[in-house]
Amino acid sequence: MKFIVRPLFTHLMSRSTFRFRLVVALSVLLVGAAQGAAPDGELLLGALTCTACHTAGPGVVARLTPNQAPRLGRDGVNVTPQWVRAWLTDPQATKPGTTMPDALHALPPGERTDAIESLTHFVISLQGTNAAKPAAFSTSAVTAGRELFHTVGCVACHAPQDAPVHSKEKVDLAAVVPGSPPLGDLARKFTVNDLAAFLRDPVKSRQSGRMPSLRLTDGESRAIATYLLRAQVPVGTSVKLPGLNYEYFEASFTKLADLEKASQPKAAGVADAPTLKVALKKGSFGLRFRGVITIPKDGEYTFYTDSDDGSRLFINEKRIVDNDGVHPPQSREGKVTLKAGEHAFGLDYFDGGGGAELKAQWKGPGIGKQEIPASVFSHDGQPMRPVGDVPFAVDTTKAARGKEFFASLGCAGCHQTGPERVASAQKAPAFNLLKDLNGGCLAGAPTKTAPKFYFSDAERTALRTTLASKDALSSALETKAKLDRTLAQLNCLACHQRDGKGGPAAGRGEYFNPAIEADLGDEGRIPPHLTGVGNKLRAEWLERTLWQGGAVRPYMATRMPQFGEANVKHLVAGFAAVDALASTTPAPADDTALARQGHRLAGTGGLSCVACHNFAGKPSLGVPALDLTTIAERLTFDWFRRYLLNPQALRPGTRMPPFWPDGKAANRDILGGDTEKQVAALWTFLAKGKQAELPPGMITGKLELVATNEALIYRNFIEGAGSRAIGVGLPEKINFAFDANELRLALIWQGPFIDAARHRTGRGVGYEPPLGYSVVKWTPGPQFALLDSPGASWPVESGRTTSGQFRGYSLDALQRPAFRYTFGDVAVEDFTTALPGEADAGLRRTLTLSASKPVSGLQFRAAVGAKIEEKGNGIFLVDGKVRVKLTGGQAHVRESGGKRELLVAVEFKNGTAKLVEELSW
Repeated sequence: MKFIVRPLFTHLMSRSTFRFRLVVALSVLLVGAAQGAAPDGELLLGALTCTACHTAGPGVVARLTPNQAPRLGRDGVNVTPQWVRAWLTDPQATKPGTTMPDALHALPPGERTDAIESLTHFVISLQGTNAAKPAAFSTSAVTAGRELFHTVGCVACHAPQDAPVHSKEKVDLAAVVPGSPPLGDLARKFTVNDLAAFLRDPVKSRQSGRMPSLRLTDGESRAIATYLLRAQVPVGTSVKLPGLNYEYFEASFTKLADLEKASQPKAAGVADAPTLKVALKKGSFGLRFRGVITIPKDGEYTFYTDSDDGSRLFINEKRIVDNDGVHPPQSREGKVTLKAGEHAFGLDYFDGGGGAELKAQWKGPGIGKQEIPASVFSHDGQPMRPVGDVPFAVDTTKAARGKEFFASLGCAGCHQTGPERVASAQKAPAFNLLKDLNGGCLAGAPTKTAPKFYFSDAERTALRTTLASKDALSSALETKAKLDRTLAQLNCLACHQRDGKGGPAAGRGEYFNPAIEADLGDEGRIPPHLTGVGNKLRAEWLERTLWQGGAVRPYMATRMPQFGEANVKHLVAGFAAVDALASTTPAPADDTALARQGHRLAGTGGLSCVACHNFAGKPSLGVPALDLTTIAERLTFDWFRRYLLNPQALRPGTRMPPFWPDGKAANRDILGGDTEKQVAALWTFLAKGKQAELPPGMITGKLELVATNEALIYRNFIEGAGSRAIGVGLPEKINFAFDANELRLALIWQGPFIDAARHRTGRGVGYEPPLGYSVVKWTPGPQFALLDSPGASWPVESGRTTSGQFRGYSLDALQRPAFRYTFGDVAVEDFTTALPGEADAGLRRTLTLSASKPVSGLQFRAAVGAKIEEKGNGIFLVDGKVRVKLTGGQAHVRESGGKRELLVAVEFKNGTAKLVEELSW
């Protein structure tokens, strides 16, 4: 692909052509938000941080919510000295529309030059001495960055720089630019690594959240940075640069040969060392790392890869470590004799699904086994260097003088400089004493003591009008006005609609695309509207969405920005207050029988919800709409009810069909067609979340094993029970898995047993998780131990290193297994049956022990948890969820290793002992 390197700004146009109105630069046209609720003058007072110089009372500050200037120094982001000089010389030419005034306009030419140079040295001195590592130009990284920049949400505010990635529609880029805050001369301002660091966490340095985080990974931020800085065209010969080149691929891999065939990386860049941090998603991806490793001494070296799934390590194109295949975490090693110096290095890795781990280690002359340090990796590349880059060394004398200018010119009033904040020495009238609205900053030609803002006549008029009634600014905004103000300041309506206003502007809609191929219409690509969101979403979910990274639409490429808790926390109460309804329908009480009917309704024999909706992480039978198990976690019951009864009323244009047209049930067979009961049943069922049983029909196309009249046994790799797992499904719809490696009850769960399709398809690789719900990972490690004292730690040995030995199992008439194993001189028979329950069955486990010679001090660890409560009559509650009833021995709870343990002293009589453990949850 050929890339057109466009200048991000040009000096061939006039300043007036460049300069956007300041209110546009900060609020991006406000997208129709809050008409009349907040005059433009108020927005400008906040955007320009006027109260930094004109001190105001807390009421005024709270109402204006002044924009905080970027932090400088180690808490900010590193910039280049050549950009600082240009910025101070003419802020508007460097970044048209900026809120940064010309603070040096009144200085005589000689003093102005001195101030610019001194301030440059001061600002750069704040950044410390750690120079950014140069990054190599990569066409693959530019390609990946281009796609990310135009899909994840950047162009909702910023001007697109290329046509939409997947659109056939032609977009007039020039027509979109006027409504966009300009990026400025990024190629002069940043190195790739510094811009990438800013993109990963912009709120750290720009605390007001006007530039939010899009939760970019390291690889994504580097790719976007490389794309935005593509004007830094590398020239000259290649040089040695730190780190390894990597290529990232997305596909279903089962062996490294599949990765070898991959040719189009999804992303590329440079990593310090082999790492999974550069992966863009979890599951089904591959990575190639290539570069050079510097060997410190002649001698024999052992290299290791610890991975889940496959990995290979190469030295000088020769395979040294082969750890291929789909498998749990495992280590493989290889040896090679090497001379000191540089050698070609390569590492390939893929994740086939489930867990993902990768660690590259080495051992050699004078080096104990350890991870290979990043310091020994390098690669050849043409470095990208900022435009105008020249050698620069901080002059401490100039920096000290710059600090004086920083205080005297008022820079310190806006910018934080770290722990030792510089105090501003500029004197300006307090906000409440401002009287001359034609002087100071608002004068046509600002006075010598005032900074120069490039106001338009309309902006100057708006400020004067607002300041003429400045006493009103001491009173708090009404809740709706404050809500609208925030939505405007943060430009929320660039993506979302609310009350008929906002949404992607003309020319930008084509950049909102689904992340996957899915026929979901606009609901799969445009963020949801915010009309009535305060009565739609639970407060807890709003919090997760606004500042905790909560997301439930993996099919949507555009991401929900994170603006910082301090900037959006008030929106939770604001939305709730503004969108409150006069009356609401309360959620139904938990009812097991009703939930069972909801289970039927969700399945293919009911309303076929699973035909479109994912469920508990499992794909739907058709399009991948929202996962139903998030419903009760996110939504209020009242909104859920109103939406089901009339989807178009709450989401115009939705593809959600009406199952109760005119309030009448489409399905008349379940609950007698009673609309309200059916809605309540669905809610009660979905309120179980991911613990809910899969609805009927979800197993289509798979190989579900179903126990009917007798038990079913499944011996294979079961997730959570190891590679020697023995799964048992009972007809009572209760299941468990025994780990024959560690001789323990590993998993318990209810509902459907297991899907055998994975292990009967192709090579049958990988671990299969339980198919049902209420899955509990039971007590880890050895079940039995001989403790020297009551306070002795429980043994941590695992696998075949335990002192026990598996002896197989026998079956009763109902094909239920009795596991047999030994622990030292003790033989154990471990037999588990169903325990009838009110809703779901539990388990009754009977352990029969026999000893060939006297045994004392033997303990059985029945449970481990963060919290274990004794309820009396031999009953204990583990982590508030699992009830354990023990008979046959003296049980007690103890603290050990930061956990609580439920231990039972085994008491032998005539060489035998019997323990019964009943589990219900």
